[in-house]
Parts: sequence; C-alpha cells; structure tokens
Amino acid sequence: MRRIIIIVVLLTAISIKSNAQQDPHFTQYMFNKSYWSPALTALDEKGSISIISRSQWLGYEPTYEQEGGAPSTQFLNFSTPLSIKKIPLGVGVNVVYDKLGVLNNVQAQVSIAYHKKLNRGTLSFGIRPEFLNSTLDFSKLRFVDPSDPKNVQAKESQSVMDLAFGMSYSTENYKLAGGVSHLLGPEMNYGLEGSSTEDNKTSMIFNLYGEYNYRLTYNVDLTPSILVTSDLNTYSIDVSAIATYNKKLWAGLSYRNNEALALLMGYSFLDNNQLKAGYSFDYIIKDQSAKQPTSHEIFIRYDLPSISTGAKKIIRTPRFRY
Repeated sequence: MRRIIIIVVLLTAISIKSNAQQDPHFTQYMFNKSYWSPALTALDEKGSISIISRSQWLGYEPTYEQEGGAPSTQFLNFSTPLSIKKIPLGVGVNVVYDKLGVLNNVQAQVSIAYHKKLNRGTLSFGIRPEFLNSTLDFSKLRFVDPSDPKNVQAKESQSVMDLAFGMSYSTENYKLAGGVSHLLGPEMNYGLEGSSTEDNKTSMIFNLYGEYNYRLTYNVDLTPSILVTSDLNTYSIDVSAIATYNKKLWAGLSYRNNEALALLMGYSFLDNNQLKAGYSFDYIIKDQSAKQPTSHEIFIRYDLPSISTGAKKIIRTPRFRY
C-alpha cells in the first residue's frame, strides 16, 4: 500500500496536484489511542511518556538511486490528567516524524480532552490543534522535461495549521471512540509560483476505534480491538486480539486488510507495571514483490509518578485511608 503511496507522492511532486495527506499508521495502534481520537487523552488518569518507532518494509531499496528508502515513522507522546476547578481534563502532546520517500512530515499536536463521569461509564470529548511542516526534496525527483519550472533542484517546505476532534464512551470493559482529523483541510503548493492549491486540499480522515476487555481466567485477560480509518474514498481496517498474563506479559495477533499479518508481544516491568515495552512483527501478504516482506515496530511507555493536579490528596496510614 505504501509503495503505491510513494509512487503517488513522486507523481504529485511533478504535477503539484494531490488528493489527500497520507497519515502514518501503526501496528500497535492500541497503545497510542489518543492519536486516533483526542477524546482518549489521559483517559486512564495516568501521566505517561510513550514512544513508537516503526520501520516499514525493512531492507527496501528504491527503483532509482535517489528516490529514498523504506518508509519510517517516529512517534512521541506525553499525556497527563489535569483538574481545573474540579473539571476533569486530559492534556497531551504528540510529535510525529514520518519519512515517506522524498517527503518528510513533522507533526506537533496538542490534545485537550474533557472526561464526564456518568453512572455506568465516561463520556469524553477532545480537540487537537496541530502544526504540520512538510518538506519535499525536488532534487531527488526525475523530471521528464528538465526545463520544467517545478524542477527547482532544492528542498521546499511548507507549514500549515490543522485541527482534529474526537468523542468516546468508555467503561471498565470496553471503549468506543471516533475521531476526525484535517478539519481545516490545509492546502499545499510548496511555495512554487503558478502552482494552484485548489486541488491540494487535504481530505478529512475519519477514525473509529473500539476495544473490549474480557477476563478469560484469573490470570489471563483477552483484549480484542479494531481500528477503521477512511477518507470516504479508501479505507483501512486493523483487527487484533491480545492476551495478557498476570497483567505483565502479553502476546497477540493483528491483521490489516489486504496488507499484512502481525505478531505482537510485550512485557511490563517494575512492581507496579510502570514501564512497558512492546514489539510487533509484520509479514506482508499482498504485493510482496513490490515491497519487502517484513516491517518492525517498537513501543515503550513509562508511567510518571502521580503529581498534584488540584484533586484531594489521599493520605494513607497502616490502618486508615482518608
């Protein structure tokens, strides 16, 4: 799929005409839920720092020497609960670096979510302003006509603002969340004179995420999940199931429609499971000859010590709890 995207990006650079911004995807999508819906920011009421590093089609070599190598994505998240005048909020920051051939995208996002406790669950709403910087290296493109005015033989960058919105409903056993990104529909022409941005408007992306936690035995929990993303023209569906033993060791399988099967595994360290590390191995099952057969992804999360957020402090003694 991303091989096709790379080709499209190259053709786009020549014509300066595109249909939509391609957002990165992650096999361990269940560990960065707030990326798909800002309403899920700090929903677990824990402060944390998370990192995901993805290397797609490891070993991929471009057809032409200068067109760039395999796609790669780096994701950094900081999230924390926050109470302002007894209003329960979640605040988060995402930084995403996505390299796709000759195109490099850097996203800086700030999420704010409101979590409303109901009788049986939590209703959440979230909003996420975003700053996007996109750089296209025209010097690594091959023009049919060297005199083409777009053959500037240099890197051209453009920065735009964008916006995302999400809402969710969750209980102890399940979560259901929706999100819409690129609400502002940013347009790009990379500053080239005579290039119209009318057809370069970024399409809105709709995300739907769901998960269910089921206790198989006293020591084993099973968590199936699904992520659907679409711009209403194309779509991607990820389905996975993860079994967790003794709340520390987990393993599972994932499937991305018409793309790959994946194995997921991980472990929680420290007495309170404060540090988590995971790994996923993707095996390409479609159009393998045009790609490389495997992709790899590493996930690390550290839960921060509790800090005062305006809520009443819990005082513990050997016999009493206030």
